[in-house]
Amino acid sequence: MIVRYFADGFCMRFSRGRTLLVSLLIITWLVGSLGALWWFQSRLLRPFVTADAAPEFRDLTAVSDGLSAILQTVPAVPGAVTMVHLWNPDCSCNSVSQRHVDATLDQFGENQLHFVILAPVTASEEDMKEMKELNPRATLIRLRPEDQIPLSASPGLAMYTPQQKLAYFGAYGFGALCTPSDSNLFVNMVNALLAGESYGPFMNIAGSGCFCAWPQHPAQSPQ
Repeated sequence: MIVRYFADGFCMRFSRGRTLLVSLLIITWLVGSLGALWWFQSRLLRPFVTADAAPEFRDLTAVSDGLSAILQTVPAVPGAVTMVHLWNPDCSCNSVSQRHVDATLDQFGENQLHFVILAPVTASEEDMKEMKELNPRATLIRLRPEDQIPLSASPGLAMYTPQQKLAYFGAYGFGALCTPSDSNLFVNMVNALLAGESYGPFMNIAGSGCFCAWPQHPAQSPQ
């Protein structure tokens, strides 16, 4: 009886101790998760175009003219839709957009979707080389100091029709995490443009998400 009493007491104390340990682990996990969420929101969540940005950053014509001039420097793919991916190698949000990029590229051949990666003037030769190795089908363009394009944030994209008319410019999605349906939007858009349907031009910049400010060279800043 005495042995059983001590055994029962030990089991009860062990059970209470294990419950307390599990509770402490859960509390620690919750505190850590809330801290990580706070850091993420304070550091990476921002508007695609900030409230104090110059009017040019909300001017679809200015953005279209600047991007179109850049695209004229590389060979076009006849009959293909052109997808321009805005990529800043120093942005922590690149992994968020990569899922959407891959989901869209996987649906189309190179003769259907011409993939162009646009990098800021601050991107290094090593950055460009590594990006090309990761995206062998992409045409890479690094902006020059004299290029005048009012780009506010990355990651983002522009979609051009086979006739080289801007159909879409802006974010892949908004919010802390993009939903899978966001990728379907661009797949459906490419299909519509390949079918000759009219689309846009549409500027999708009114929202916040995981974005980084686009690096501006002094010569590139809108006057």
